[in-house]
Amino acid sequence: MAKSTLLEIVQDILAVTDGDEVNSISDTVESDQAARVVQSEFFRLVDDFDIKTQETMTQLTASAAATPCLMTRPEGFHSIEKIWYDKRVLVGDDPDFQTITFRDPDTFIEMAMSYTASDSDVETMALGDSGFSLQIKNDKAPTYWTILEGYDDIIFDSYDSSLETNLQASKSLARGVQRPVLALADASVPDLPENLMILLKDKSRAFYFDVYKDGVPNAVARRERQSETRAQRKKYITKQLQQERTGPDYGRRS
Repeated sequence: MAKSTLLEIVQDILAVTDGDEVNSISDTVESDQAARVVQSEFFRLVDDFDIKTQETMTQLTASAAATPCLMTRPEGFHSIEKIWYDKRVLVGDDPDFQTITFRDPDTFIEMAMSYTASDSDVETMALGDSGFSLQIKNDKAPTYWTILEGYDDIIFDSYDSSLETNLQASKSLARGVQRPVLALADASVPDLPENLMILLKDKSRAFYFDVYKDGVPNAVARRERQSETRAQRKKYITKQLQQERTGPDYGRRS
């Protein structure tokens, strides 16, 4: 059975709420509101049910010269299993991707703070708006990385200032699990199992009624509760069948 597109879900919501008929989610203010409700409820379900899609490879996002050892995981990249970085010594050398070793935050910070700040190969790097600064090496490609739970910034121990002003996206490679996304487009199809597709539709109807139609009818609320119960029951069945993953998983939950 084919899954409904975002447009079809929006048309269903508008039909139930006596809205205008539309041929695109951008046709009316109501259809745009309904589409955004569906997208919001989709991301809530993805987080609540810990939905992940395929394992993939991607580059990390570079920061700036002011934070040379910070990189960011791309949007939707749920977990990081492994990171490589191009450790070539000279600009004209062939790429030399090597594994960067993960260290837990406490061990990583203790290592960084053991560096002698006055040494010529050591710099101090501010970590965001925290007011905290970390000592880093500036004479070699990174060897270790860490990440704080709930944040997207990946911290490395060093960079080679003779080659680059900061760690480069083009020289990074990460393997991990991509989080599902739902673009605001007519043909977008929510990447959810069938039982959660039903729950998505029911939650979206109920939320739209509540926000834009002055309250949720009893029938809609009852249907949402029934779908929620079925989805939760299915959640515990499927969790027992999931293969245990390895590697650090730092998925941020909304």
